[in-house]
Amino acid sequence: MNHSETPSCVDGIADLLGWQRQFTPERSWATVEHDLGVALPSDYKELLARFPGGVFRRIEIDSPIANDRAWTKYKRALDELLEIIGDEDLEYLDNVDYTLYPEPGGLLPWGTDGQGGTFCWITDAGDPDHWRIAYHDQSADQWREHPGPVTQLLYEILTNRGRDDLLRWDLMDVPVEYVPFSHR
Repeated sequence: MNHSETPSCVDGIADLLGWQRQFTPERSWATVEHDLGVALPSDYKELLARFPGGVFRRIEIDSPIANDRAWTKYKRALDELLEIIGDEDLEYLDNVDYTLYPEPGGLLPWGTDGQGGTFCWITDAGDPDHWRIAYHDQSADQWREHPGPVTQLLYEILTNRGRDDLLRWDLMDVPVEYVPFSHR
């Protein structure tokens, strides 16, 4: 099965987390994509249409569609991450072939690990459903890649019982849970 045929894992994630709450976004994806100037992957949109943004077993994902306040938080975090990653003094992009969005193929952040690490799409494919994922591990000061999509990576992290995932963290004692930002 190639990347474009990989089914979304949103139902599996919701089942795994026991998430049955209803969530109705107040902003549209069309507005968000227009404001960002880019179409986003369909699995990511499906995930955040079901979950209002929050922490998935230490993976923090802001929702740009939950409401206007969430959009402001999302946009501020996105701009800050792009500025930090692009800061030549911090050397995030030294010795790697990555550029930053909006450059063609540039990194577009979508989440963090709560430990200074950042998850980004590599926007090198015309179809966002084909974007790979780059993860900057702050503690190891290195980039690693995952073929994507976001929901597959998230499912792997949620079901992992050791260090065999993109994070390379021992998740054995980390609860498999979702904590919405509105409830932190």
